[in-house]
Amino acid sequence: MLRRIYLLFPQRHHVEQALPDLQRLGVDRCHMHTVAREGIDIFGLPEASVRQRTDFGARLERALWNLNLLTFFLALILLVGSLFAGLLGWALLDGLVMTATYLAGSYFVRHVPHAHMDECRSALKHGEILLMVDVPRWRVTDIGREIRRLHPEAEIGAVGWTVEALQI
Repeated sequence: MLRRIYLLFPQRHHVEQALPDLQRLGVDRCHMHTVAREGIDIFGLPEASVRQRTDFGARLERALWNLNLLTFFLALILLVGSLFAGLLGWALLDGLVMTATYLAGSYFVRHVPHAHMDECRSALKHGEILLMVDVPRWRVTDIGREIRRLHPEAEIGAVGWTVEALQI
């Protein structure tokens, strides 16, 4: 899982100046994705895929979270039913499922950043250009620091997550 840094730039030429700096820092161009509102020219910049532009990752995160909650509460109902029926083996299994969903949810809340493109929608509406940069977790601080130093006009909108294999 990679971290996605959401960088907002006021104009196209700022993005064009930042791309070589990011490549010099070791970020491959295929890990950069540009989004802008309708009418702003981003031709020639690394364009975001449809999944990235529509923030598929946020919908996937919400769906997985809801599935986790549903699984937990179904296991809770089955646990109560199993205890009333005296089926201790099933009650143990239900307890294990509840524990697994609790631990998965807890890990997710504590270790996965929850920022998504929605947090940058207002800036996009005002004509700013969003550059999403996907880097390993351990590079986020260094990349952010260098971008702030080299491009003070850039605003780091947020840091989220992405899965390269899913192209989101």
